Amino acid sequence: MFPVLNILAALPWRLIGAGLLALALFAGGCQYGERRVTARWDAEKVATAQAVVRRAQQVAAVTTHQSTINQEISNEFQTARAALAADHGHLLDRVPHCVRVTLPSGAGAVPEVSAIAARTDASPADAVPAAGQAEDARTCERLAEDAAQTTLMVVEFQRWYREQEKGINGSSD
Repeated sequence: MFPVLNILAALPWRLIGAGLLALALFAGGCQYGERRVTARWDAEKVATAQAVVRRAQQVAAVTTHQSTINQEISNEFQTARAALAADHGHLLDRVPHCVRVTLPSGAGAVPEVSAIAARTDASPADAVPAAGQAEDARTCERLAEDAAQTTLMVVEFQRWYREQEKGINGSSD
């Protein structure tokens, strides 16, 4: 048993103690660092989840705002279209060489054809239409209707675009 005591006495106990102290500090530092990284990771996950929720709320708000704008513009368009149809005669009087034609009943309705023609009427080979003929009046009337409808659609589209742009720029502030 004495030889064991001699071996133990010969060991560098200060060096062994310093090594054990360094090992304990290293293990404690690893655990401290792991806790900090885990806490930071959890905070990032929470922040990401909150950002996703905020973005979803913002998208829902913008979608609701856009649908409201679309509905308002649609209502305004229908009102303007009805006013245009009601004032159709007055508009046709302002266009030269046009004849007043009654609109079909209902908004956007297509006039009914009473009967299908069995054949086409014969016409001379070199027929020249006379100035002021009924076809010219229908063409002129159709041109006036198309121009008014197109102008109305462009104005409504511009209004819709401005509202959408306001909604997008307003929500990002």
